[in-house]
Amino acid sequence: MQIILDHVSFTYSKRRKNRPLAGPLVLGKLQLTVDKGEMLAVAGKSGSGKSTFLQLLKGFLSPSEGNLYLDRTDPHLNRQPEQFDRIGFIFQYPEHQLFSTTVYEDIAFGLRSAKLSPEIQEAKVRKAMQAVQLDYGKFKDRSPFELSGGEKRRVAIAGVVVLEPEVLILDEPTAGLDLQSRTALFDLLHAMNREQGITIIWVSHQLEEILEHAARMIALKAGQFVADGAPSVLLSDPALLQAFDWEEPPALAVSRILRELGAAVQDNRPLTALEAAGAILALHQNRQVSI
Repeated sequence: MQIILDHVSFTYSKRRKNRPLAGPLVLGKLQLTVDKGEMLAVAGKSGSGKSTFLQLLKGFLSPSEGNLYLDRTDPHLNRQPEQFDRIGFIFQYPEHQLFSTTVYEDIAFGLRSAKLSPEIQEAKVRKAMQAVQLDYGKFKDRSPFELSGGEKRRVAIAGVVVLEPEVLILDEPTAGLDLQSRTALFDLLHAMNREQGITIIWVSHQLEEILEHAARMIALKAGQFVADGAPSVLLSDPALLQAFDWEEPPALAVSRILRELGAAVQDNRPLTALEAAGAILALHQNRQVSI
């Protein structure tokens, strides 16, 4: 699915007929194209409009001005709200929304309105649990409240994945998770993106996370897109870092310092630990190394 925002603005004030928008804009004149299969991170300070932006993409909110297209169709203009069912939405701390007595029942809840046979329902739940790497036999009868934080989040994601979305939107998906769970979660998201072609869009305050996992980054400030591009390029820009009061990610700082010391390191690319160690060793031995 391709998503296009064409001069989209949003305000919580009601619009009067044939009059300009009233009240302060939360989002203003946004233009954006997200192609199928992207790994896109959205960054910005609190109050920048990130949550409103995500809710517009999912159809929870309608643009006050402009158009939002899903595969060149505006669901609002054409009165086809069911088109937004193709987009899955994971709220922050989704495990807080778990409520059923078993993992199976929680994941299957979204299928109830479809009136599927028990056999088809079970097959879809199995597939969703496989997608989030939860063993069906081991977890289906367990209480979701007895699981670890990372496992709970996987159950919550499976409850969305079972509906077979083409786009998955996540609001700060690693909030509250330990390092092992964060790593496992992004392994899962990358696998879904790579193997199923699902577009992944997520909000994060963690620049290192964005640098490591996003192919594209958008920066929101006061309801405007102020940057759009490769994270390694954007997060190497002193002007952008200053505008958001961000610290340079350590991986990029190491690359920059090594370049300044004479190592042959490509611009705007974070180094792995082994690459950095090799460059430091080469400098110590008074020779350059291409990385």
